Amino acid sequence: MIYTQEVENMCPVAQGVHHGAAPVPTEGKWVQNKEVKNISGFTHGVGWCAPQQGACKLTLNVKEGIIQQLWQLKSYQA
Repeated sequence: MIYTQEVENMCPVAQGVHHGAAPVPTEGKWVQNKEVKNISGFTHGVGWCAPQQGACKLTLNVKEGIIQQLWQLKSYQA
């Protein structure tokens, strides 16, 4: 197989299963949590399955890895 020069110069971000968890933003810095109970925070997100189904806004409040509060707001398209 012939690769372009750009692909040949790429380097892997992580290899194998021992690269650890992805860092999570916590109080203004990036933290690599080792356990679920170390995750705390408040976040918002919007998602949809298909344009004709509309969107759904999700807000989570997590403390020590447990969801304390969950708000869901659905909006439907006409």
